[in-house]
Amino acid sequence: MIPFSRRAVPARLVLPLAALCCILFQIPCAHASGTATEPGIDVDFRLAPADARIVEGNRELAGRPGSNGARVIRLSPGTHELWVLAGGHVAASLVLAVAGPGQTVEAKLERTGGSLRLQAIVPVEPRPKSVEYTPDGRFLVSAPLSGGRLDVLDPDTGRRVTYAQPPAPWAAMQGFVEMAFPHGRRELWASQMYADRIHVFSLDDFSWLRSFPSGGSFPKVLLAHPDGRVFVSHWLSMTVCALDPADGRVLGTMRTRGTPRGMALSPDGSRLYVADFGGGTIEEFDTGSYARTRTLFDGSGGLPAGGNKRHLAVDPVARRLYASDMGRGSVFAVDMDGWTLLAEIPVGHKTNTIKLSPDGSTLYVSTRGPNNPVDYERKGPAFGELLAIDTATLRIAQRRWGGNQPTGLAVSPDGRQVAFSDFLDHRVELYRLLP
Repeated sequence: MIPFSRRAVPARLVLPLAALCCILFQIPCAHASGTATEPGIDVDFRLAPADARIVEGNRELAGRPGSNGARVIRLSPGTHELWVLAGGHVAASLVLAVAGPGQTVEAKLERTGGSLRLQAIVPVEPRPKSVEYTPDGRFLVSAPLSGGRLDVLDPDTGRRVTYAQPPAPWAAMQGFVEMAFPHGRRELWASQMYADRIHVFSLDDFSWLRSFPSGGSFPKVLLAHPDGRVFVSHWLSMTVCALDPADGRVLGTMRTRGTPRGMALSPDGSRLYVADFGGGTIEEFDTGSYARTRTLFDGSGGLPAGGNKRHLAVDPVARRLYASDMGRGSVFAVDMDGWTLLAEIPVGHKTNTIKLSPDGSTLYVSTRGPNNPVDYERKGPAFGELLAIDTATLRIAQRRWGGNQPTGLAVSPDGRQVAFSDFLDHRVELYRLLP
């Protein structure tokens, strides 16, 4: 392991580096093959951007390619004061105490320019799958796939305020996925896919209120309807259920043709759109009769078939449907009046969650980065990103590096903060928008 600390920096760099909060981790890592002639200890560096320079004193450290996107640099035992530099990024300083083999340093730089500024990085329960702001914006909640309780954070400070936890035996079963806030109720609903349950917590103190079956197998996304109902998509049973907000009773079930995940409502609430992760279509259902009324992205009407649709968002004013496609690494923008394709926007490897800003001007996207060649649940060869798409031009306006597999994503109700979860780093990153 590498003990490290931040180097004292000149006064002119204090504010940028404080805002940077450079992320470092220490984990064992397999090294690249090859024999180095110089004495010392091999240290693996995983950086964002990957071509960032590492400088010690007035000398750049070249290194050699390592495994899984790492760069291997041989360093002598002892303390090293290093700078990580890249064009268009804020520099970061590292102080490393090199003691033995099998050492890895991970660091990301913040891009210069733009309105997004890193505010805080907060450790949370393992493998945070989603994040959501409470409707009043006072709290940010993180749902962990491999934890038994939800983190409740203060978005201004990043401080953990409390936990939301169901009683035994459900807490030990883990598998929390996503959340919703039913209209007209002071409640937080969370899906737990390993238990096929929905858990309800009070928004007053986040105490547990009740739990009930979700109506299917492996519940994933929850979506609140303006009339109070909550829709839940089920990964394994390939169904979407409408639940009564008072007692969780199943009011209706929609059977999908593919693996359902993300959902969105039409502007008037009369239609439900369901993303098919397995086949890449989007199915439309009547929210009154629960009958299927249309299938989009099946190759007809100019909307391409295939891919893996993951999350959906609707702009009720512009009457647009946005869809993230993990398989294609892109985001689709569709005109809901004529159901015509406005754009397919390439955003990078493994597109995950999308969220629209309250004013509709920006669509935020989390991308997971390329998969590890051995197992997608291991860290991949590159970090993921947070992207901001200008909805007026349908072009990427800003990019910010994330960590290992950015997944969950949320925008504060006032539109001034964006949060996303780094799934394999067990943390949440908070970004503030400058005025």
